[in-house]
Amino acid sequence: MTTFGNVLAFSPELWLLAGALVVFLLARFMPGTTTTVALVALVGAFLALATQFKQTITILDGAFTLDGFAVVVDVVLLGAAALTLLASRADVLPGESPAAAVPGFFLLATLGALLAASAAEMVSVFLSLELLAVNLYVLTALTRRGAGAISASLGYLAVGAASSGLLVYGLALVFGLTGQTNLTAAGRALASVNPNQAAVLLALSLILGGFAFRLGLLPVRWWTRGFEVGIPLRVVVFVESVGVVAAFAVFGRLAAATFSGTRIGYPAMIAVVAAVAMTAGNLLALTQTSVRRLLAYSGIAQAGFALMAFTDLKRVGISALLVFLVALALTSLGAFGPVVAYARSVHSDAIRDLAGMSRWSPGLALTLVLALLSLAGLPPLAGFFGKLLVLQAAVDGGYAWLAVIGVANMALAAFGYLRVIRTVFLDSPVFEVVPVRLDGGIRAAIGLASVGIVFMGLLMGPLYAAASYGRAALLH
Repeated sequence: MTTFGNVLAFSPELWLLAGALVVFLLARFMPGTTTTVALVALVGAFLALATQFKQTITILDGAFTLDGFAVVVDVVLLGAAALTLLASRADVLPGESPAAAVPGFFLLATLGALLAASAAEMVSVFLSLELLAVNLYVLTALTRRGAGAISASLGYLAVGAASSGLLVYGLALVFGLTGQTNLTAAGRALASVNPNQAAVLLALSLILGGFAFRLGLLPVRWWTRGFEVGIPLRVVVFVESVGVVAAFAVFGRLAAATFSGTRIGYPAMIAVVAAVAMTAGNLLALTQTSVRRLLAYSGIAQAGFALMAFTDLKRVGISALLVFLVALALTSLGAFGPVVAYARSVHSDAIRDLAGMSRWSPGLALTLVLALLSLAGLPPLAGFFGKLLVLQAAVDGGYAWLAVIGVANMALAAFGYLRVIRTVFLDSPVFEVVPVRLDGGIRAAIGLASVGIVFMGLLMGPLYAAASYGRAALLH
């Protein structure tokens, strides 16, 4: 493509970059307008993306590919980023002076996520993920709270550095084996390589380990102990939605383009990681007394479920992954949103202090319960359809034992979530709470997320068609 054509192809990213620059400028002179400007930039990016549907664009000699898979992921990323920003103003404590530049770093992180979803070459994959990661590090530093926040931020930085190191070494080994940096070309070259040689297994292990670090899977999660408490929830929500979706999108493209056409036994390795992640995540969630930590460890279990889709990439796996990521983004926002609002009101995120929530804030209580039931995978909510498809992918891929573990984990997770629901609706209030007055932004974010959770089943036909379109573009 010509240089001008490359610039036009990056028009959604250019909207985000321009919005970030405007936010940084206004942060000094008109700090109260930065969130609105960031939301306008996200809307502009979505409208620019809408002009690129139904076509595949190769950018910078194949470094980026804007295909159906990238477009579907970009829609999820932009929607999750917009809902997070809408809810962000409610996560400001009385007397706290938030950094007005924070929405700009949200935009730059989203820019990195969009680039990562389109990255089709090893260098562009690494640089895009680093752009996302660096801005997340800045956000954790700018918005830290409490004495333990600095150590949590440093732990998060250490995990990110380890993830980058493992990933770049794994990609370097793939390049050494194939002589190619393009993911698809490397996959064709790997098809003729002995799948049992040590270098191949080491490369796969390093890449899988790098993404495990980036997703915060166990035992890596303990490195960032305190992250969910010391960092404001608006950043945690962004990490659990935009950050997780971007990481899975990159891993999905990498696995489909580079490994799915080879004889390398990557599904078996991923199946073991998935089983361990979902089981350990749910068991640890059961032991938590903080609703923040419960949701954080539940996120590990959800990542384990998403990994099940990688056992059958050639058939339903990619479609299942995309549907699951939509459900995961909605439920993460629907679960953390009420916690943002209610925890600020009662100055506590302890599960026992949610007693009486249904009396003082029935709307928040209902939203939280819907999100928890969706995380548990109960029909007909969003999480049910996502889990159903990844279970089907595991069975179709020949890993019925993994599907059995998945169903057992759904029951285990439901037990933990019912404990929270019982506290919200049945336990006697610990103290009297003034009814929560919700900011308009978080009201809209929670409302939209709840509508998506409830009505995703009605929209399953169009959503699955879009996911199948993304799958076809990726596996053409």
